[in-house]
Amino acid sequence: MVERKTLELAQIRRALGGYQPLLAPEFGRAAAVLVPLLPRPEGLFVLFTERSKELRSHAGQVSFPGGSIDPADNGDPRAAALREAREEVGLREEHVELIGALDDCPTFVTGYVISPVVGVIDPLAFTAAGRYPWTPSPAEIAALHELPLAGFLDPANLRIEIREREGVEYQLYWYTVNGTVVWGATARILYQLIELASKET
Repeated sequence: MVERKTLELAQIRRALGGYQPLLAPEFGRAAAVLVPLLPRPEGLFVLFTERSKELRSHAGQVSFPGGSIDPADNGDPRAAALREAREEVGLREEHVELIGALDDCPTFVTGYVISPVVGVIDPLAFTAAGRYPWTPSPAEIAALHELPLAGFLDPANLRIEIREREGVEYQLYWYTVNGTVVWGATARILYQLIELASKET
């Protein structure tokens, strides 16, 4: 991992602007997530959802807003990510600027292929307290976590484990930032975003 103490939004924009994501639709059912970036005077923050423990899939996990790509989305991960973000946390489409996409991320246990879409939340939509007026779905979301991107750049907050599946080794990422644990596909997505943007000067 390229170590960096801070990442600016301009670096992320440049990194994603010319990036062509690797697609892997053959590995499972299509899904999409939105990686919501929140620009604040003290730096970038990232929104995560903590899924309700009552859900059948990924109950209790910390993740990005997202879900299956439905027929109404016309196969477009961007449309699915924005729709799911509206349904799950009340994020309005007109308040999001989509700036790029990351590699497809298969979830081998649940059989999905997640297409991550990165979006910047318009600070003009923030309240006087400097927060977006989220309205999380009580049926799906137990809590929201707005965590500083800088916290994910500290190597002390990252643990990488080597696992094996069908004879093939792979890396499993675990972040712990401000007491919140982010792991699995969500951590893989964030790790790639940081790696790409860290190469920009």
